[in-house]
Amino acid sequence: MNTHTPAALLAALLLAAPAVGTSASPTPAPAPADSAATTTLRLTVTGPTPATTAPAPDSTAAPAPAPRTVTLHCDPPGGDHPRADAACADLDASQGRVDRESDTACALLYDPVEVRAEGVWRGRPVSFARQYGNSCELNARTGAVFAF
Repeated sequence: MNTHTPAALLAALLLAAPAVGTSASPTPAPAPADSAATTTLRLTVTGPTPATTAPAPDSTAAPAPAPRTVTLHCDPPGGDHPRADAACADLDASQGRVDRESDTACALLYDPVEVRAEGVWRGRPVSFARQYGNSCELNARTGAVFAF
């Protein structure tokens, strides 16, 4: 049988708590113990091909576009992604999914764009690669994530 009364427990709690109005400095919030809540993604976009108005004089094909790569950090937003705040907000809104449904109507122009996302979203591994038919489709389906 428990011999402690509720009044005795309350008194013990009050004695253990710091007095109100004391000058003791507040305890800072603890730093994350591990990286379980961090987000760090390496994002790469390749394409679309450069627009040309006429074929090259030597009839060679246009050179393949060079990939563009940035790093995105969230919590807090950062890295070298130019729209880190918006990209992190889009990932948070979609629960970390890079690609999502969209009602946006895009022109049926085939100008492919390849994207890749590798890293961690809130401690969960991310490995995403996809080719979109054009930049409109990419933007509609991924928001600000690949907007760089």
